[in-house]
Amino acid sequence: MWREDAGISIFDLPIFYRDFPEMLHDPLSDVLQLVQATSVISTGLKASGDWAVSVDSHSGFKFNAIMEGSCLLSVDGEDTVDLTAGDCFLLTKGLPFVIASGDNQAPRPAREVFAGATGHLANFDGGPGKPFLCLGGRMGTTSDFDFLSSSLPPVVILRAAGMEAERVRWLLGRLVEEFDEGQPGAGVMANQIMHMIFIEMIRYCKTLCPNDTNWLAAISDRRIRPALEMMHGQAKNALRLDDLASACNLSRSQFSSRFVALVGIAPMDYFLRWRMQLAKRALAAPGCRVAQIAADFGYQSEAAFGAAFKRIHGVSPRRAVALPHADH
Repeated sequence: MWREDAGISIFDLPIFYRDFPEMLHDPLSDVLQLVQATSVISTGLKASGDWAVSVDSHSGFKFNAIMEGSCLLSVDGEDTVDLTAGDCFLLTKGLPFVIASGDNQAPRPAREVFAGATGHLANFDGGPGKPFLCLGGRMGTTSDFDFLSSSLPPVVILRAAGMEAERVRWLLGRLVEEFDEGQPGAGVMANQIMHMIFIEMIRYCKTLCPNDTNWLAAISDRRIRPALEMMHGQAKNALRLDDLASACNLSRSQFSSRFVALVGIAPMDYFLRWRMQLAKRALAAPGCRVAQIAADFGYQSEAAFGAAFKRIHGVSPRRAVALPHADH
């Protein structure tokens, strides 16, 4: 907290810093917070010679960075990709995959290879040959929100030579420093750095298919983003189509057409879905009252709120409250 008696106040700061808290409010941040996305370091792999590891289908997102050597990445249903030091990959659909030193290697299951891991590294001695090292992490959520996941390709490859790789490379350097220095709080710091890496990889996805119809493209579109920010920032207000179109300096028809082209659904349908996702989260809180949440979201009656909630989630608010882990 800024104190006047400390010789500085927030009003002495440049405009950029005074406005910074508002800059942090954006749809991607909202979604990641809503689903309580968290990232952790996962076990890396140190190998040599001839080796191959198979990983079963998995939940959440997986990330790996090739720190030394090279490998082949084969994801179920996708083309095999050559990766070398500095390259990174993100897996978003939980597909099984194999990472190997070359073709025609019989893979060992990951559960066997990583069973004896120590210090966040598993060792695979495949005999003499070039060394290999990769570091990885995983991102998980407490609930699913398909606006984001459906916007991402199953496999995202970030090449070391690309300009977008610079920030990820810097973050990986900081991650290695945390491992090497062993400072107090290193575990928490490393997981936070990994979370930043996941966000950088998600941001990178918008450059892969900029003309695709998906939510990630929409939040990056300068004509539609103001409406999305309004919907996310004023979810408890009764916004109208006119309000959203005006925020984008577009007519109602122009705005609706552009929104549907990018997001795939009508603006007011999106707004309803977002509001009901927030309502579902609110209903998961201990001691919640359906009538109060209905009022908080501007509904004149509990029945009207219940109808909107059931339209999106398929169950009534009271049923959602009664379900175990209603927010999952």
